[in-house]
Amino acid sequence: MAIIFERQDGIATITLNRPEVLNAMDPAMYAEITEAFAEIERDPGIRVGIVTGAGDRAFTAGADLKLMHTGHDDSVEWAPWRPDRWDFGATTSKPLIAAINGYALAGGLELALVCDIRIASPNAVFGTPEVKWNLLHGFGAYRLPRIISLSHAMEMLLTGEFIDAETAERIGLVSRIVPASDLRAEAARIAARIAGNGPMAVRMTKELVQHGLSASPAGYFRLMHEYYSRVDATPDQEEGLAAFAEKRRPRYSGDTQEDQG
Repeated sequence: MAIIFERQDGIATITLNRPEVLNAMDPAMYAEITEAFAEIERDPGIRVGIVTGAGDRAFTAGADLKLMHTGHDDSVEWAPWRPDRWDFGATTSKPLIAAINGYALAGGLELALVCDIRIASPNAVFGTPEVKWNLLHGFGAYRLPRIISLSHAMEMLLTGEFIDAETAERIGLVSRIVPASDLRAEAARIAARIAGNGPMAVRMTKELVQHGLSASPAGYFRLMHEYYSRVDATPDQEEGLAAFAEKRRPRYSGDTQEDQG
């Protein structure tokens, strides 16, 4: 298996598992990541996903170029415009956290950009080096300017130069830097905080942000009204308000006995 997929207490963890090649993504890994995202979406017991890389050298260095351009038997996997694949926009309505250790380059950075929250270890390195090899950064070129400033995004995309974790934090590419030994634990802590919140409110908040980025003010308020109605219609809202009034922890639908404490 190119990835390790684990689930516990409402949190799914995807570990890219080719550390001997810096977790470079071959066609099998692309397919398995896409299927893992689909499983996170399908499983009502999963509320948050974490994506990380095996070993301490790389989150993922990107696509395995040796396979991509050497007539590999699975070269059909590299055909353009596959909207069902994660690097062409397939994602999940549930939050995703990238825990980035080492290199996050090219397609590896694209995978991090698909996630909603990115945290990094001090040794993390980010880059879009595709232009050096006369390639395109693809879906990442859509996502990157929506996450950091246009000027910073264009500098990364057009020069192909790498940036370190401190620079990534300064320009807003990652939200925090965490010691390498604590990286997975911190990702799990953030995921647990999210998983403990109202499930529908979390999902609708993510969708509202995503759709709101390209909406007009009037369109945004229409979306907001629609999503308010969806959240209002859930039993979890009544439970959340009751818990607030009673100064206790909410017991949301789908919570396990451990979640309820």
